Amino acid sequence: MSNGNTTWTTSGYQVRVNGKPFFANGVSYSPVPWGACTAFQPYGDFTIETWSSVWQRDVALMRQNKVNVFKTYNTLNEMQTPGGDINHGPCLDACWNGGSSPVFMLMGYAPANNVSIYVASAWSQQANVEARKKVAGELVALAKKYAGYPAVMGFVMANEINASNVIYSGTNQPNAAFFQFWNDVANEIGKVAPGKLTLLANVDDSMNTPTAGNPYMTAANFVWGINSYRGNWTNSNGFDNLFSTFYTATQQPAVSTGQPNPKPLLLTEWGAPSSTHSDFPASPSTGTITAMSASQMENLSTYVAGHYGNMIANRSDTGAGVCGGGAYFEWTDEWWKADPIQCNAPNAAPACYAGVWNPGPNMSYQGNFPGGYWDEEGFGLHSITPVSPSTRVPPVPGGCVGPWNPQTNSPYPPDQVTALAHAKALFALFATHPPGGA
Repeated sequence: MSNGNTTWTTSGYQVRVNGKPFFANGVSYSPVPWGACTAFQPYGDFTIETWSSVWQRDVALMRQNKVNVFKTYNTLNEMQTPGGDINHGPCLDACWNGGSSPVFMLMGYAPANNVSIYVASAWSQQANVEARKKVAGELVALAKKYAGYPAVMGFVMANEINASNVIYSGTNQPNAAFFQFWNDVANEIGKVAPGKLTLLANVDDSMNTPTAGNPYMTAANFVWGINSYRGNWTNSNGFDNLFSTFYTATQQPAVSTGQPNPKPLLLTEWGAPSSTHSDFPASPSTGTITAMSASQMENLSTYVAGHYGNMIANRSDTGAGVCGGGAYFEWTDEWWKADPIQCNAPNAAPACYAGVWNPGPNMSYQGNFPGGYWDEEGFGLHSITPVSPSTRVPPVPGGCVGPWNPQTNSPYPPDQVTALAHAKALFALFATHPPGGA
């Protein structure tokens, strides 16, 4: 592990590192290779030592393109893979790079994302009480383990668990127990990992969650995360009124002190797919997912530039805004989401290490996106192409080929990644608007 550490704090709407205001030019990171899915080891976590070929490829590209933060969705631990590889140290040291152009990590934890254990009406059920206790203990243990790594910015305690029956206990009545639970977890993480942040990454629900929860989220290390896909490529309004309504939501005083309780905002997901459908603009689509035309890609770059510009206009590190930056969704395409549902089920057969590589279509028409559809497979800044898939051997007889070589018991060469036009536009903006902090 590298010597020294980084200290992350908040001050009003600012995120600070080592006392200096910081802005995240970040990406969401779930680089599931061609032929893999998150239902099997490593359960979406490709920052472990076994998959060094993947993260070495990506960390170098991030540093080259002025990405200074990446947010993950799972961090493997002994509970998930007993006796397996759970070593994230080499990746974190590579991210830190001796302090030269570091790329910081926000570490997510997938087992926390079980919405059912947080539902207000079932809050006191003993099974849910025990499940939440287990989640809290594992998060604190995770934070303790990685507290000493300078590349660690903090911990995303949970992702998209803010359903309406979770954040409310009655008609417009906040589920105080839910928010107090996470505030307590944040405080416990603060004890074992002083100087590291905690976040909840929430579905953008028009500020219902921050409005209900901010009075309870008093932990000094807490930052609000919002996964937001607002706005339209045809105009420059970016996230429309997101930042002003977030400001209003976080002006409420804390329940415990009666004092103001402003908290920073990170856009923990934002972006749009680089795909369309073969019969666009028909709706609903009956065609297959396909690549955008050149003009649609230009429109996507316009969408990205408008949204990033809106973040810059509301940045809190050098301005009076509320935004501490964001994490574009996402680093690479997610073609595994095109697999048959049964291939992504926890009890799926091992032969489903790879799915059917004839993706789409997602029938959800989304007119504000340049391609007109919400294809989760195609949100990546980079396309992925497997290396020599025809020469690969399936992990089980008769199964599908994927990224794991059963003959060598090691990964095949990592996918080739190609930066798309909107990625180049975003990276150019990152270079033009460097973050604060050091």
